[in-house]
Amino acid sequence: MTLFDRLFYSGPMLTVFSDENRLQRMLDFESALADSEASIGLIPAEAAEAIKQACKAEHLNIAALQEDSARAGNLAIPFVAQLTKLVEKTSPIAARYVHLGATSQDVIDTGMVLQMQEGLRLVDGQLCQLNEAFATLAGQHAITTMAGRTWLQHAVPVTFGWKAAVWLDPLLRQQTRLREIALRSLVLQFGGAAGTLAALGEHGTVISNKLTDALQLAEADISWHSSRDRFTEIVSHLGILVLSLGKIARDLSLLMQTEVSEVMEGSEDGRGGSSTMPHKRNPVGCSAVLAASARIPGLVATVLASMQQEHERGLGKWQVEWETIPEIFRLCSGALDKMNELITGLQVDSARMSANLELTRGLIYAEAASMALAADLGKQPAHSLVERLCRVAIADRKHLREVLAEDQEVTQILSKSAIERLFDPNQYLGNSYSSIDRVLARASASGVATQSGWTDSFGARIHFRLSGPKHLPVLVFSNSLGSDMSIWDAQTAAFASQFRILRYDIRGHGKSSVPPGPYSLDLLGRDVIALLDSLQIQTCNFCGISIGGSIGQWLGLNVPSRIEKLVLSNTAAMIGSREQWDERIAGVQKDGVSSIVPAALGRWFTPAFLRSHPGLMAKTRAMIDATSVEGYIGCCAALRDTDLRELVNLITVPTFVISGTHDPATTVADGRYLAGTIPGANFLELNASHLSNIEADKKFNAAVLQFLLA
Repeated sequence: MTLFDRLFYSGPMLTVFSDENRLQRMLDFESALADSEASIGLIPAEAAEAIKQACKAEHLNIAALQEDSARAGNLAIPFVAQLTKLVEKTSPIAARYVHLGATSQDVIDTGMVLQMQEGLRLVDGQLCQLNEAFATLAGQHAITTMAGRTWLQHAVPVTFGWKAAVWLDPLLRQQTRLREIALRSLVLQFGGAAGTLAALGEHGTVISNKLTDALQLAEADISWHSSRDRFTEIVSHLGILVLSLGKIARDLSLLMQTEVSEVMEGSEDGRGGSSTMPHKRNPVGCSAVLAASARIPGLVATVLASMQQEHERGLGKWQVEWETIPEIFRLCSGALDKMNELITGLQVDSARMSANLELTRGLIYAEAASMALAADLGKQPAHSLVERLCRVAIADRKHLREVLAEDQEVTQILSKSAIERLFDPNQYLGNSYSSIDRVLARASASGVATQSGWTDSFGARIHFRLSGPKHLPVLVFSNSLGSDMSIWDAQTAAFASQFRILRYDIRGHGKSSVPPGPYSLDLLGRDVIALLDSLQIQTCNFCGISIGGSIGQWLGLNVPSRIEKLVLSNTAAMIGSREQWDERIAGVQKDGVSSIVPAALGRWFTPAFLRSHPGLMAKTRAMIDATSVEGYIGCCAALRDTDLRELVNLITVPTFVISGTHDPATTVADGRYLAGTIPGANFLELNASHLSNIEADKKFNAAVLQFLLA
């Protein structure tokens, strides 16, 4: 990792385009090639098995590959040599069949295609999350009026929701384009020496078909060794995406100027400060996105320039792709990461937006006045009249409303009340509302934006957010005691390309309502069923942490037909004792939720994680403190009254149990009891405390995805 990796790139995309993953994807090609050739008897099955066993990146000597590839001119030659030696150690006969019929470009290109496939899935997930955030912003601020600006000057009133919909619109188009491109451009490269597969004779086409199926790629009609339009199309559209983000970042940074101050990036310790000016709150997220958008055009141009390759394999221009394409993916994902962080934490000052509408003393309504007069005077005479009156208003430092009311020509046409209406921004928004509705409807129909709202359930209104394409399986996340759905942000981004994500706030928490307690586990479980029913979701995967894990156990016991797979994280069949819960309830009733914040943070995270993430801790403190007393103690009562130790052996749903090594609330022993009692359950211990999905997010995500997708 370099000093600037976290500033410009996303962690997951760095992994996708790491040296280790590049080699593993090339090994995946070699493994599938051997398997395909063995399936038609071209090589012995035992040889294919020996090759497959050697195809693990950790077996390769990367330092040696770096040195040898410089001499060989490409990575494939020393790569195949190393693989052959590895296979030879276990089977000298099998070593004869490594890379049979393929050429260097086949393994390098197909490895790159597999990396790009992973990268596009990650980008799609990040776009889903970002489009969700913009859709929410557009809906929340549909009627928040502000100044529209052309050539950086006040033009006419718009709404901030309309502006957010304008930002969302091209992102929706670009997501559709990238999905379409992935279907037609992620194809197998397999042509042998010059593209004809001559070395495999009559078997070439059959092996190519089998390789395509094994690697889950599309099949090309003909070799594309020197036809690079597919790669160029992909990176060109990633470039369009990043430049679209750059436009948004530029708009936002201008709105953050001191003189404007209509929006601000979220604040946390160490974010946006200055080494010398204590008051500064710089738009650092915008800066990172703008930096990416400045670099991307040159990189895309480099790939475009490399398309003119000679004959059946190019000299020098094919090699251009090896570093340039990964960098485009890394910058794109990094820009999406920063924009997601920026928009989800964006602070909107609607009062300042309203005040700024009056900065020009009514001149922003000049077109409205001109159009109102045009019905009687004609467009150009009305325009000239209002233009003259605007100059009067500027010279005399008067409000345009006052100048219009004093002009005899105007008052002969417009009454006093009509003049007043001209200066109501809500009266001059044109088709803003219908435009917002159309964009949000398209977002909803394409399955890339949020369906957000509340569901009625046994006296409570349960707040939820559903995002992702409708054809994907549903994954429900259930939060812990004292938190809200935001604790799953890292999982939402990581899982969005594979699942339709449904998050909700358990009753009494987040934006869900706070009906009188006490609550019961039965009631909390029925809230989930009511939510699924209201959204017409028949089955789902369910991942719950802490009390969310208790809810998951209840669902596994009571409605197993609705649950496909169950992830129980940092939970237990019985969490704590009645005495502990009664003591906590009494303390919160007396001193409020804020009194337990330090203890909650101490349970949720290890001391080292607490110290190294001050910004996250500030947000987490605010989240806990925002939980209502009634909602918190209502759920405490549900946990106090829950003991499933004699029942969990009846859970038949495929289950994955996760515990944290340092979790004092639901210990590793609690997790092992669940995993040992639930038939066939898997178990994982992570180096974390109670909220392992945050503290060990990467390992948590990888393990849960592997379980759910198996």
